[in-house]
Amino acid sequence: MTVESSYTEYDTWAWLYDLTMGSTYGTTQLKTIEKILLPILSKPCHILDLCCGTGQLAVSLSLKGYKVTGIDNSVQMLQYARKNSRHQGSITNFVLGDARNFSTNNPVDAVISTSASLNHIMSLEDLKKVFLRVNESLVGGGVFFFDVNHHGQMQKWWSGNLAEGEIKPNYAWGIVPSYNSESKTGTFKVLTHHNTSIHDTSLSQNLKNILYKILGLQRLTGLRFRIIENFQAWQPSWNYGEVDYPVRGHSIEEIQLLLAEAGFSEASVLTVDGTELNSDRSAYFLAYNTN
Repeated sequence: MTVESSYTEYDTWAWLYDLTMGSTYGTTQLKTIEKILLPILSKPCHILDLCCGTGQLAVSLSLKGYKVTGIDNSVQMLQYARKNSRHQGSITNFVLGDARNFSTNNPVDAVISTSASLNHIMSLEDLKKVFLRVNESLVGGGVFFFDVNHHGQMQKWWSGNLAEGEIKPNYAWGIVPSYNSESKTGTFKVLTHHNTSIHDTSLSQNLKNILYKILGLQRLTGLRFRIIENFQAWQPSWNYGEVDYPVRGHSIEEIQLLLAEAGFSEASVLTVDGTELNSDRSAYFLAYNTN
């Protein structure tokens, strides 16, 4: 398997992704897959989870009785994925590979790519490479299921403000998405704060920890975000990190055209709740291999 780059920038926050978004996104995406994809698959079929991250979704599908292979281009993400698989008692194969040029030993029945992973593919040329590799990896009549944050959605919501984040006793994090509608490019900024002095039992730290727990309430989201934005002042001794991940806002029309050029039959564009696609909802695609 050829790997074009090590994607070490994703390694830097694998620990955080595993603790937070990996589990949350995995649970959310599993519900969608159970609703849309699994009813058209049979067991035991082989599912390939492309850009699997720390593997929570792949492991859940494996525990449901599907044969699952996870592919990701981050060494650290895959280390956590393998650990999660062992802890859950699943038999899930995780492989280091690039979405643009991965290979499989045998064709698979379905390929999934969730949590807007394909927005990190920065050119239409590279996105077509992904689609071609997926098509070549599927059995005849196999299905490709994926989601993206589309251009209209990102134009509306990716405003450069803190959009997600939480504070725990030993770490805090935030996500700041920004988007340029003219270039269709943006950034997915990850802010991390990590407490390496886990034995700090001072009164001031204990009081802060109580406050952080209270700030987890939904109605206090605004206050929590303001504190995260100024968290270095609150916890100056914690290790601070900031990474910008480039993203592209693919349009629905671009994706449909590239799928057709890659050999897929006309793709269905769906939403989680079955309503009409608009700027408030991510787009889900269901496309079939016609070989």
